[in-house]
Amino acid sequence: MSFRRLELVCVFDVQNPNIFSANLNALNCEFQASERPIASGSAVIPIPSIPAGGRRSVPVAIAISLSDLSGVAKEYAHGKTVPYKLTSRPVFNVLGMSLPVSFSHGGKIPSVLAPKWKLKRIALQKGLAPAFLVTFEIRNPSGIHLSLEGVKGALRLADKPLLELDETKLTDLPDGQTVELVIPVRIRLAALAGAAGKLITDWRNVKFDGEFKLKTPLSLRKMLLGKPLRKKP
Repeated sequence: MSFRRLELVCVFDVQNPNIFSANLNALNCEFQASERPIASGSAVIPIPSIPAGGRRSVPVAIAISLSDLSGVAKEYAHGKTVPYKLTSRPVFNVLGMSLPVSFSHGGKIPSVLAPKWKLKRIALQKGLAPAFLVTFEIRNPSGIHLSLEGVKGALRLADKPLLELDETKLTDLPDGQTVELVIPVRIRLAALAGAAGKLITDWRNVKFDGEFKLKTPLSLRKMLLGKPLRKKP
């Protein structure tokens, strides 16, 4: 999960109660929020056959755009939930015949709004091991507590990369609050005299090109998945 998208893997437990094997030709999913389709996904083909009286787990990856989900969530009050539905029509091949099976799974998810961020300052920490202290200001407008588990990218000046960031520190983002994230980046003394030194003198024109990685909240996973989805051909 990032500030741009929510990545989910829905694992379907497919059971075959027949005395003969069955093939799953296709398994496509559509994710709707407030009756609006905002994401879809498909199982990777080919899918191994399901033996007679057996079962098989079939994963389907879905990437939900947080901007699309935020657009829906803005219609709801802070801290409220958004109705969602996961629908699909898997197609089985049984004894040479196509057998479609429809299903849907729904509930409510928290009104997840994409966090807002800005580069607040870049300072130099002097000493035997000098480092840049890169400070981001991050606001969580969602109705649920979020956790930031990583930042990766580069600081650019005039479209030139000057400093790489790769931080895996876990940072809490309480709902409705703003926090400061300070990332220390060690540097060589020689770099201060070069292009990297411009990060101090001209930091207001520095751009961050990268991604913030969010830990998918347990409450969100529980609300989305609920009970395991079990389908029979």
